Amino acid sequence: MTIKFVTNEKVAETSSKGNQEKWRENGRWYKLDQFGYEGLSETVISRLLEYSNIKDDTPFRFVRYRMEKINAHGRERGGCSGADFLQQGESIITLSHLFKREGQNLKESLTRLSSDRKRIEWLAEETAAFTGLEFFPQYLTLLFEMDALFLNDDRHLNNIAVLEKDGRFDYCPIFDNGAGLLSNVQTAPMDIDPASLIRSAVAKPFNTTFNRQIINAQKLFGRQFRMPKLNEDAIRRELVEPLTYYAKRDRTYISERVCKTILIRQKEYEKILLR
Repeated sequence: MTIKFVTNEKVAETSSKGNQEKWRENGRWYKLDQFGYEGLSETVISRLLEYSNIKDDTPFRFVRYRMEKINAHGRERGGCSGADFLQQGESIITLSHLFKREGQNLKESLTRLSSDRKRIEWLAEETAAFTGLEFFPQYLTLLFEMDALFLNDDRHLNNIAVLEKDGRFDYCPIFDNGAGLLSNVQTAPMDIDPASLIRSAVAKPFNTTFNRQIINAQKLFGRQFRMPKLNEDAIRRELVEPLTYYAKRDRTYISERVCKTILIRQKEYEKILLR
């Protein structure tokens, strides 16, 4: 079944790269592939998170995605959708917007700090103070740990958010992982070895390495993210259905890239834990 958006008017475009249009319709958010296989990345990451400790051992949640065929701008394309998790009267407040409301220029405040560790500590603790969310430092650490495993290089300050309703705050379900797994084939071309692309990847929001970002966060707030070791067979099982939404000529390339990305990053993550 193909979802057709009659208006062709996007609701939002939240990536810092401007690469993923979103529609809100019938209780779901639909996200359109633009430069690669963002929908597959969202869907596969959410399926792999089912193996993790998030839903059982933390106060946090994540959005579960499914693949979609979407007719937008007059043609059929791939994408994904996730349930609209907002309750009546509830809003998503990004950290950029939250700090602006508090009279602070977030980027300038972070720039004035002398190290990544100080930036992480300040951002986590200031957000907790503004919102009353005691475990926000742990939530932020969890995001960075996930991003390091799945190589999500788009966790900018508008992709970190909290929920607000009537002046009260809650943790936002984890969403917007579409930039992970080397999904943008314009910035990460298919003919370049994934290992080379992984080595040159830069983590947001502090423009540092993924390893350095999680080392600093874990030293401050402890390890948060736990997942059993993934093997290639487990990853490929989660890829079977999502790959059917892409051209046959691309499926092997996508599958190899995704598997290699996760396995390389998993090995790097294990080294960090042994430090």
